[in-house]
Amino acid sequence: MRTNTKKICFTGLFAAIIFLLTMLHVPIGAGGYIHVGDAAIYLVALFSGSPWAFLASAIGAALADVVSGYYTYAVPTMVIKVLIAVPFVLVRKKSAKLLNVKMALLTIVSGCITVLGYYLTDLVLYSEGAIADIPANCIQAAGSAVVFIILAFAFDKANVRQKYDSFLEKKK
Repeated sequence: MRTNTKKICFTGLFAAIIFLLTMLHVPIGAGGYIHVGDAAIYLVALFSGSPWAFLASAIGAALADVVSGYYTYAVPTMVIKVLIAVPFVLVRKKSAKLLNVKMALLTIVSGCITVLGYYLTDLVLYSEGAIADIPANCIQAAGSAVVFIILAFAFDKANVRQKYDSFLEKKK
């Protein structure tokens, strides 16, 4: 199987994982929901790099918004989720490991992008009510960071990224 075909298949798989982890959400009173789908976005960005991680992130997260009935958030979600993947994509080649201090700190950067992105979205959509979602978005960012750290640690112990990279390079 050709490398691009493998990457396309994995992008679809990763989009489905992001969708599922986003659909496993807890509704919040102010509207919207809290989920850990961002943890999958961080991992996908470290596995795939761009543009594949950007496609998987945008598609998986936006589909979760549409299926959950939050149609107005689908396009902003696509943009925000691509932006939270960017820091991880930028450092992807610099480390063979999924988890180190830099990766853990990048969850804070991406979490801030999430909170700011949805604050600006809510500001456009609801003006005064935008501030009400900030605590929930902070909880979502923190939860995703914790799940990412746990999964990245486990994947590093099992050498999952190295196996993924060697599978992509294998011809047949």
